[in-house]
Order: sequence, then C-alpha cells, then structure tokens
Amino acid sequence: MIESAISPTMIEAAQASPSRLLAFAELNFRSGWVRVHTGVGTRIYNGQTYLGLGELGGIGRIRENASASGNRTTLSLVVHDTALLSEVMNEDPNGRECFIHLVAFDENRQITEGANHFIDAEMVDLKVVRGKRSANKPAVIKITINDWFERWAQPVEVVKTTDAAQQELHPGDRFFDLVEVIAGSPLSSLPVKTNYGGGGRRSTRGRSGAHQR
Repeated sequence: MIESAISPTMIEAAQASPSRLLAFAELNFRSGWVRVHTGVGTRIYNGQTYLGLGELGGIGRIRENASASGNRTTLSLVVHDTALLSEVMNEDPNGRECFIHLVAFDENRQITEGANHFIDAEMVDLKVVRGKRSANKPAVIKITINDWFERWAQPVEVVKTTDAAQQELHPGDRFFDLVEVIAGSPLSSLPVKTNYGGGGRRSTRGRSGAHQR
C-alpha cells in the first residue's frame, strides 16, 4: 500500500506539530474525482484543488509488513448534510482508484515537500452508518481501501471480462462486446471454423444468426 518513504524533512514537520503533516486524498468515484485533505481550508497541490475536512475526516491505522499479504484501512467522513449522504449512497466505488499523498508544511503553513502516492490503493467497500437526528448524532461514511497485493492475490475467475468493465477501462474497445451473447447462446447457433480434413473446409452453420464484426 505504501509506495514512498517518509523523508527527514517530513519527519521533522510531524515532530514539530501534527498539523504540519497532512494527508491529501484522491478518490475516483464514478461521478468524478473527489479531492480532500485532513487539514482545514482549500489547498492547491500538484495543480489540483483539495477541500479540507478537518475533524470531520479520518484515516484508520495503516499497517505494513514484509510479506505479500494485502493491507486494508478505512477512510471515514462525518456527514451532517442529508443531500450529500443520499448522493454518496448512490455511488459504487468498488474497484476504483484511491491515492493518498503525504504533504509537509512549514511554520507559515506553506507546503515544503510531498510524498506523492504515499498510499496507492483501490476502494473495495462503502458503508454508511446512519445517524440519529433527534440525538444530534451525525451519519458516518466509511470507505475501505486495499492495496494492489489483495487484487494480485485474487483468483483468475474474478477478472473483469465483461463489455461494461472493458468500456469503463478502455472506452470504445469492443474486445468483450460478444461475451454476454456467446455465454447465453447454444453452441449450435455460433459460427464454427475448422482447419482439418478436406483442405481446410469451413463450416458456416449458424453464421446468419451470429453477430458479424
């Protein structure tokens, strides 16, 4: 999950004050990229605008080990806006990218250094813990992220080979556009090509019922 080491400058900033070492997160939702940081106010980093969450946002404990096992952590956001909560509940971020950069500030709140892609992960789960308005208890959005080790360890059967998945990754690529048709059709209705006997005779049985490319 962690792709970059913390430099001496960043360690010095963190030791001086926790507020001088912030996390800048990029989450690739279907509706668009969301960019936030753990401080307050709006910040520009690497040409992108990040909105500060302050105490409303949180990152779970990040664990690293020397093995090839996956590592997970949770990003959380306290939500008071019911409209925002409804919008998030319609999102399905599973399998989509999540990058977290670690950014150091000086005593004048100016950026001095950044570890880009300190965490390189993907979102694997989204849960909403409902609040209770009568008790003034807000809702909490929790997004679980994992690193590439977990994806690498998954069996081949879960590889996305649907047309929708291919279009999401490579718009216009029709490599898998017939997967659903072939999977749901009897073999007798599909075009067959044989190269044995009789000088490579071809069978065109059922060709008229198949999709031509």
